Amino acid sequence: METSIQKLVAISYLVVGLSHIVQPRVWTRFFIMFRDKGEVGSFLSGLLHFPMGVLIVSFHNVWSGIPLIVTIMGWGLVVKGLIYLTYPKHGMRVLARVSMERSWEFVVAGVFAVALSGVIM
Repeated sequence: METSIQKLVAISYLVVGLSHIVQPRVWTRFFIMFRDKGEVGSFLSGLLHFPMGVLIVSFHNVWSGIPLIVTIMGWGLVVKGLIYLTYPKHGMRVLARVSMERSWEFVVAGVFAVALSGVIM
């Protein structure tokens, strides 16, 4: 099961990472749309991240070697989802940083995600 989760994460990070690289302005508009929805937008962001995190930590409890990266990523997504869903004002502060002028940050995140997908596979 752990290998299947690793493949799921690697493929997901590859696709989303490539999308961040080639469409950073669309990602920016996507999260600006969340921000414009107020605290509901924080909930939406939490609901975007939480399910993948729960899936990972439920089926991938590996605490050594390279697979440890996947477990840590899963717990990070769970914590992020938990914070955004239980303390939406924090999510709003994070979403407030998103702007068209900073859309290049999505490219950086995309490169990081693609690199992680390569390490995980």
